[in-house]
Amino acid sequence: MINVKNIFTLVLLFCVFQIFAQNTIGGTATKVPEAEVNRQSKFIDAERERLLGHFDKAAEQYKQFLYDNPDNAAAWYGLARTYTSLKDMVNALDAIGKAAAADAENEWYQTYQADLYEKVGQVKDAVRIYEDLTKRFPQMREFLERLAYLHVLNGDPKNGLKTLDRLEKLTGITEETADKKHIIYLGMGDLKKAAAELQKLADTYPHTLEYRHRLAQFYTNTGDKNAARKVYEDILRRNPDDPDAQLAVLQKSGSDEAYLQSLKPLFQDPAVSLDAKVKEILPYFSKMNAGAGAGLIQALLDLGQIVEKAHPDDPKAWSLSGDLFYYADRREEALSRYRACIKLNPTVFSVWENALSILHYQKNYDELLRFAEKAMDDFPNQATAYYYYGIAATEKGNPNDAIAQLEQAYLIAGNNLPLRLDITDQIGLALLRKKDLPAALARYEQSLSKGGGKHAGILEHYGDALYQKGERDKALSFWQQAHKIAPTPALEQKIASGKL
Repeated sequence: MINVKNIFTLVLLFCVFQIFAQNTIGGTATKVPEAEVNRQSKFIDAERERLLGHFDKAAEQYKQFLYDNPDNAAAWYGLARTYTSLKDMVNALDAIGKAAAADAENEWYQTYQADLYEKVGQVKDAVRIYEDLTKRFPQMREFLERLAYLHVLNGDPKNGLKTLDRLEKLTGITEETADKKHIIYLGMGDLKKAAAELQKLADTYPHTLEYRHRLAQFYTNTGDKNAARKVYEDILRRNPDDPDAQLAVLQKSGSDEAYLQSLKPLFQDPAVSLDAKVKEILPYFSKMNAGAGAGLIQALLDLGQIVEKAHPDDPKAWSLSGDLFYYADRREEALSRYRACIKLNPTVFSVWENALSILHYQKNYDELLRFAEKAMDDFPNQATAYYYYGIAATEKGNPNDAIAQLEQAYLIAGNNLPLRLDITDQIGLALLRKKDLPAALARYEQSLSKGGGKHAGILEHYGDALYQKGERDKALSFWQQAHKIAPTPALEQKIASGKL
């Protein structure tokens, strides 16, 4: 399809052809010789074919024109672009080289040549071209930016930095140059100079506190808490009401619970970034997992609920609060928050996974089936979604449907051995529900030497299959092995009674 731009170009070419057809000398219209008209016509025909996307035809017509006009730079340039469209990079480079040689003053031929060199991996040649261009056009910032990029791409970050220094002499320190130099220094592993670039940017624009926040965050991310604190203190001297800085310099004193209580006013402030609040909460998840006291847990839950109110439209707020309730073993309240998070942003699978695990824990198989099916549609490469679907389908009395999805989950799981063992266990259960005892026994037996011998679920349910086969003593042995790994009341009952 011809776009509007191409139609305009074709019209322009036609007008040019008309101009070529006659000329005015001394006010008198003078006809141009027919040979010249034919020559120009051939060039215009080639251009037209290229614009129409008829690249094979265009290439032939350019070559015919160039046979008689070997020094026509514009035709070599058109041929180079045609070969590029045909993905014939060897001939494209040859053609653009001849265009640049025929018209050495045309910088755009050279930039195109450099682009082609970059595409074929001849970065050093592209660097050479831009070094020449920056000497010829020292005020052209775009050429300096490109040269700096090519130096880094060529594995020469030091010359990339020197080029950016040249650019800064032209433009002054800008966010763009500072960021590029910062990234180069990071790549070189020089954290001190990387920080110095952010500091220069912040000092150049003292009223743009965002740059100081960026510097503080850099220090935080690299583990230099003292330097980060100094930057935040500097921010507060400039703006005592800056909420993120207030949170960052807050001194921890007394118990964890007292400290968390002191955070409430700042957490209530929507102006304090949610990321800063999350950063304050994250260290406490490990304490919750280790069995924190009721007071500490309640203080964390309070902060989670405050965050919900301060940032009601941010999915991360609901995810954070949901995780807090999840770790506090208050699953129903966690689930409602995960639902809110998914409604705002359905693209984070970890939230879906937690919600699925809660529905499984609740034995809400109707909802688990619907939720897992939606997760499979939205995340076709996530084995856990298929796994939970298999659990729900099995419990809903559809073992064949369950097995089909579980087999798919097993393939997707790849090298994730713990998940593959969970899936194997569930396939075995589905086969037992299907009353295919030989297949269930075979599945469990095959898994024992592949990690299943240390998986409590596989050991227990293999024992169940053996019991159904009539091998009660052997079944009891596997139940006991499972009990040593993960004791449950159901296992204890089986062991005590010696039967299912």
